[in-house]
Amino acid sequence: MPTTLLWGTANPEGLGPDYNGVYLSSLDVTNMVGQIEQARLEGGKIPVHIEHKGVEVGRVVSAWEHAGTLQCVLELDETVLEGAIGGEFVRSGICKDLSLGYTVELAQSKENGKVRMRNKKLKEISIVKKGARKNCHIHGYM
Repeated sequence: MPTTLLWGTANPEGLGPDYNGVYLSSLDVTNMVGQIEQARLEGGKIPVHIEHKGVEVGRVVSAWEHAGTLQCVLELDETVLEGAIGGEFVRSGICKDLSLGYTVELAQSKENGKVRMRNKKLKEISIVKKGARKNCHIHGYM
């Protein structure tokens, strides 16, 4: 099966442990690595998309933390048209960045009414022209 493997930074360094917002904290980055590993162990997968749209063009193969960032290896399936297009987007430099698609649960405290962001769940990773976060680049492919 023709595939393209690529490696990149999917999230910059996580924010501090007291951070309460929609971006990822350092703990959230660790949890995302765990979610990817858990999906792999259970025979599932985290899909790859182009610009967070359309059909699945591949899957996340592995993930790890490096200096607080989320690093990933993605596999694009070039046996399907969209995967072949995605591979060409990466090779030609049209898509140079990665972007996470995840959900965030909001919980309001009964004591003080403050809202907490929690249970961030990774849904997909996309190859994109320009990521919303700094330094989330594709570093190499083969």
